[in-house]
Amino acid sequence: MAHLFAHARIDADRRTPLANGIGQPLLPGAQAWAAAVIAPDPTCARCLIALAAFGWAGQVDEMALAEMAGVSVRSVQRHRPHLVRAELVAFTPVPVKSDNGRNLGSKPHRYTLLSQFPAPRLTGAAWDQAPAQAASIIDRVRWFTTTSRDERSLAIRSVTWFLRNGWPERALLIALDHTEDRQAYAPGGYLAKILRKLPVEYILPAEEVVTQRTAPHVVDCPICKTPFRTTLTGHPLCGGGFCLEAGADSLPAAPIFKIA
Repeated sequence: MAHLFAHARIDADRRTPLANGIGQPLLPGAQAWAAAVIAPDPTCARCLIALAAFGWAGQVDEMALAEMAGVSVRSVQRHRPHLVRAELVAFTPVPVKSDNGRNLGSKPHRYTLLSQFPAPRLTGAAWDQAPAQAASIIDRVRWFTTTSRDERSLAIRSVTWFLRNGWPERALLIALDHTEDRQAYAPGGYLAKILRKLPVEYILPAEEVVTQRTAPHVVDCPICKTPFRTTLTGHPLCGGGFCLEAGADSLPAAPIFKIA
């Protein structure tokens, strides 16, 4: 039984047989990345590769995923938490509500493939600009109204902490403003409740790491220390591959990912 499980012939329950292969050739992009990732177990690897067949992010039901992976729906349900804990996939529920707001169930969850790499903390000019950026985010949260000056100050401090810890502006705004409740009874407490649910670190989506592109953010050039806006990851130079002030002879920047 151990031999069959090690060679991906049976599932982790040592009972469910697995199909030989995932049913489709490996494709470039998401599936090529998924095939190279070390998953928690063979069944998780099958599910991850099958999920990547639908793209870097999207929405797929468990039956279609099980068919693509060549496993049972029960196996998909059992191994999905393994991929989430390994920071390889993030799932977001999609509720279905009636006209009067009653919950009628849910659609297939949306998913995003994750890289396991945490976003780097802000430094230099980006660190100093974080409070102003946090205030801009708070101003765009539609339900955060009728608050006192102290509540707003505390909210800006809380959002600033997440920004400096690597959370991008767009991800924070989506997390804070996704709710349909536009009349929060206690906006300050409601904001604190949402922020407590967020992970301390922001795990970069796999697509951003593979394509070397992220949401626009401000960093300092490692050579001339000039702040500039970029979508490149790691420690890019202000000219992309070289420093504009030092000229084309400056050393190109290499993406650096810190694992800790």
